[in-house]
Amino acid sequence: NGLLINANATVAQAESAFQVQINNYQMGARQFYANATAPSIPSPVAPLILSVGGLDNSVQLRPLAHRALRTHRALQPLAGYKQADLVGAYNMTPLHQAGILGNNQTVAVFELDGYQQSDIDQFFSQNNLAKPTITNTLVDGANGSAGAGAIEVELDIDVVGEIAPKATQIVYEGPNTTQGVNDTYNQIVTDNKAQITTISWGECESQSGAAELQTLDGIFKQGATQGISLFAASGDSGAYDCNDTNLAVDSPAGDPYITGVGGTNLQETNGAYGSESVWSDPTSTQRSAKGAGGGGGLSSTFDLPSWQVAPGVSNQYSNGKREVPDVSADADPKTGYAVYCTVSASGCPSTGNIVVGGTSAAAPLWAGSTALLNEYLQQQGKTRIGFANPTLYK
Repeated sequence: NGLLINANATVAQAESAFQVQINNYQMGARQFYANATAPSIPSPVAPLILSVGGLDNSVQLRPLAHRALRTHRALQPLAGYKQADLVGAYNMTPLHQAGILGNNQTVAVFELDGYQQSDIDQFFSQNNLAKPTITNTLVDGANGSAGAGAIEVELDIDVVGEIAPKATQIVYEGPNTTQGVNDTYNQIVTDNKAQITTISWGECESQSGAAELQTLDGIFKQGATQGISLFAASGDSGAYDCNDTNLAVDSPAGDPYITGVGGTNLQETNGAYGSESVWSDPTSTQRSAKGAGGGGGLSSTFDLPSWQVAPGVSNQYSNGKREVPDVSADADPKTGYAVYCTVSASGCPSTGNIVVGGTSAAAPLWAGSTALLNEYLQQQGKTRIGFANPTLYK
């Protein structure tokens, strides 16, 4: 689309072009390089440039999946929710029974790692499900091999395939770098092959940085304008997305052109919806000192959009900024999803069957269900959902 320009340069050339000094830094055990001041852009071209990225390698996005942990009291194998549980709880059974399974719909699956095809095949085979049509689009030299984030990729593919088995999935895989992230998102919107995108990787707004947030906002604005429904996990650290004691929300879920998907604890009764409450577990401190839970709060960057008006939106915490999440679904690892993963680099067991939670399971559930809704709407001669947020709040 001509909106991103990638360039390579030596450190000295980059420092000269943008009038910055690029240093090496160390924070704990982590080493990275970064510009010490904001880049300066020559005034004749400054109005044409939204942001400059890639002068540092300090930021890497996190997969927002959580393995369910077995307690010392657990004597039975962990059993996660499967297709019948999810479809039954969220009232999709009538659609499935009517043959509405995501026919003629395409879901883009945004990923920063690869997956193991044999795991996908085994998941659908052992659950007696038809394997969805899946193609891969590799961006910026990604090789598609399954690494530490493979559990995230396989979770996303599994959940979309359970909810919308006839939907085509295009798995976009790029490197976990600023350029890789931007180019992968940009590939999705410029290809414009998918009506829906699911995103389960993120980073808190302040650590993403203002320049990157503006770059992503431009890409997502194009996607929304084209009528793509973009769903992103809102994070797994409650109101403290930077995994410290400061209030923060996740990017990209906090972007107004994204539908942020939060997390719940879903209880079923005889395979049907029983009850649902917000996912909040202050005792789960493996990642964040404040515990685990569905991400949410107030953006520090984006203003409250004009469409975000509905009962319950305005409250004593409102400060004129974008509020997230917009929607939610099951995400608590204690009521997690059944997944099959054997990638040792991702911490998966050789036996394969595991239970995974996190808002990164809720996002593909919403993406899959939107594929069903789009098919239904088109059968009725109506247009697909497209940019979902204004409609949801209306």
